[in-house]
Amino acid sequence: MTDLVSISATGLPGRFALAGVLSPADIHLARLLCRGCGESDERVELAAALTCRQVRLGSVQMDPTEIAAQITRQMLDPAVVASAGPEELAAIEVFRSLDWPDPTDWLARLEDSPAVAHRDSPVNRRGLRLDSGLVYLERYWQAEQQVALLTARLAADRPEISPATAQAALDTVAAALDGAGIVLDPAQAQAALRVCDRRLSVLAGGPGTGKTTAVCAVLAVLKAADPGLGPISLAAPSGKAAARLRDAVAEVGALLPPEVGPGPLEATTVHALLGSMGPGRGFRHDRNDPLPCSLVVIDETSMLSLPMTARLLEAVGPGTRVLLVGDPGQLVSVDAGSVLADVVASAPHLGPDVLPVTTLTRNHRSGGAIAELSEAVRRGRTDEVIRVLDAGDESVRFVAEDPAALSLADLPDVHAEITSLASRMTRLAGEQDDAGALELVDEHRLLCAHRQGPYGVSRWSEEMAAAERAGRASTDPSERARTRGEWSIGQPVIVNQNMRQLEVNNGDCGVVVAERPVPMVALPSPGGTSRRLPCSLVGSLRPLEALTVHKAQGSQFGRVTVVLPPPESPLLTRELLYTAITRARRRLVLVGTRESVVRAVSQTSRRQSGLTRRWRELGDLHQIPDTP
Repeated sequence: MTDLVSISATGLPGRFALAGVLSPADIHLARLLCRGCGESDERVELAAALTCRQVRLGSVQMDPTEIAAQITRQMLDPAVVASAGPEELAAIEVFRSLDWPDPTDWLARLEDSPAVAHRDSPVNRRGLRLDSGLVYLERYWQAEQQVALLTARLAADRPEISPATAQAALDTVAAALDGAGIVLDPAQAQAALRVCDRRLSVLAGGPGTGKTTAVCAVLAVLKAADPGLGPISLAAPSGKAAARLRDAVAEVGALLPPEVGPGPLEATTVHALLGSMGPGRGFRHDRNDPLPCSLVVIDETSMLSLPMTARLLEAVGPGTRVLLVGDPGQLVSVDAGSVLADVVASAPHLGPDVLPVTTLTRNHRSGGAIAELSEAVRRGRTDEVIRVLDAGDESVRFVAEDPAALSLADLPDVHAEITSLASRMTRLAGEQDDAGALELVDEHRLLCAHRQGPYGVSRWSEEMAAAERAGRASTDPSERARTRGEWSIGQPVIVNQNMRQLEVNNGDCGVVVAERPVPMVALPSPGGTSRRLPCSLVGSLRPLEALTVHKAQGSQFGRVTVVLPPPESPLLTRELLYTAITRARRRLVLVGTRESVVRAVSQTSRRQSGLTRRWRELGDLHQIPDTP
């Protein structure tokens, strides 16, 4: 990276690159944004590069008055400095000597720059925009404006369903659910009424709080209150999450009488819902061609980026309702933005007229140590987290050691779990019991924060592969002669791209069930059945070994092993730990030092956005302006 930096950066931005603050891509894009407008001032180029850095790390804005202190906290964090090698220490010394621009002078220079548009300037004339003292890339400024305006406009629009009609529909649905043994709690009932009353509503809650039941109640109540209700669309950011939403809604809906239940519904990815025309080519549905449905339900909304949320809301036509569902404590999107977390955090201060949010808090599942641990993490209660981990409950095991110094053999219960599952899947696949083999695929996952290195997916996947081969060999001795690149009967696999023509989703997991005449994989089908496809036909099929926590988001597993990164890792946040823990249904093994656990609980994902400020401004207006 140093060679690339020395070639691409000089002067003030170059010093920041040598200090490890900026990447070559940050500097290259900043230079394009500035030079294309005739701007050569290094301070403006530095501001552009730092804004690119912010977006790369998930924030959508750069505050010139705060950025120096923010990056200093990150770079000179004692845990980071203590673990630094010679190259990192050299970069830290360069960082200590950096000469940051004076914030007042910096802002004045940005105000006068030909490369920077102002708040009221026309759109798409400049690559940078200065709004309320904050620097944005134009694309993200527009997305933030659109999300704020469109959510406010939708929330302010009241459909024509009277409160009496909505309450009567709720009473009918609640009675039907009660007959099926499901009692709606007050928050779930409020969510159903709110969707009748608003075109936009948000349903937030952690695992086990009854979000799926509430969604089914919403669908049934809306159907009863509005007999002319048109098509309903269910979607989620990932194919796996969409499939889980479809199956969960169908499971609860099947308990209701046909005249009350939502009926059979399909679910798709948000990209497919909007009619993605391919990378960089936009979407078929937009403000000129809105979605042809009466209600859109989006699950796992925490995974939606700011630009994707803007595209979704832009495609909502007149009369269409939107229900956003998710857990604000989970990991946010890979791309910039944290829309669901911003909405839920802002709602209490702005009121339901601006942001209609219903938060579910009652846990409808049996409690236990996993639920207790996840709640303590979500609330940031470090002492309580350590207490639960040290309690010795059979459902939560804490291996308080550095994972870099361990192998899978040092975790005998996890090793035995992996080999046993591999042996059982091999036997079932060999007996042509595809359904039985598939039932075991989601029994265990090993999750990491990092992709590479001693704490990462690549290293722990190798450990898992060896254990799985040993398990398969105990059932099929011919396994010992295979190389890792060959498909084996009973081998679990994962799909890494959506293939709509085959009804295969990114994240779908299956089992190799035949080798001849060609290797075949069994994959789940809607309704709990399975089907076989040639391995060669399924794009990006790879062995299912260790996964990142991000990749596992939207799924749950019987037992989960979590490998925590070291305390200095920037990925180690409360949201990561909470998401990892809540992937486990029955048993959790957490591998990491106490320092890593404490660091994770105390360090939240700090993504900077201006949504709260924009909603507050809009709340003071009597009329919502047009979107840019």
